Amino acid sequence: MRKIARLVAGLVGLALWAVVAIAGLTGFTYFKPAAATTSVSDRGVARVADCRREGPVSVSGFGYWWLCEADVVWDSGDTGRVTVQIGQLRPDDAGKDVPVVQRLVADKASRVTAVYRADFEPSVVLGLGSVLGGLGFGFLLFVIVFGGTLSATERKPDMRGTT
Repeated sequence: MRKIARLVAGLVGLALWAVVAIAGLTGFTYFKPAAATTSVSDRGVARVADCRREGPVSVSGFGYWWLCEADVVWDSGDTGRVTVQIGQLRPDDAGKDVPVVQRLVADKASRVTAVYRADFEPSVVLGLGSVLGGLGFGFLLFVIVFGGTLSATERKPDMRGTT
């Protein structure tokens, strides 16, 4: 019976660790740390043309996100329709002029442009902090669940009253 309790506690602890770690990875994708290391290559004003909902599981993690296309007039004089980074614009932004920035980010072997809201600040610290916090907190939960079960199942019986 003790072995089964340890096995169940271990599996529950690992499941908690995985869920919290995935939540940390979702934070990593939200804060876009790769974009924080690049400078703004152009600024402009966007008008939302179309949005679709992504989720509950997507490349940006768990949850529901909006992926929108927008018509942009850039300060450089260029115009065009772009796909804005996931979660940056929403259908509520339709009909509004939304300031955006364009950044050059590394994508595998090449550099591509990515468009973000101008008021969005990508962060290396918050992105990595989300991952490390998720892993650390998940490990803490694992230790509490699994360690508590180990210590409870390995206690020696009370020997008082015996001779």
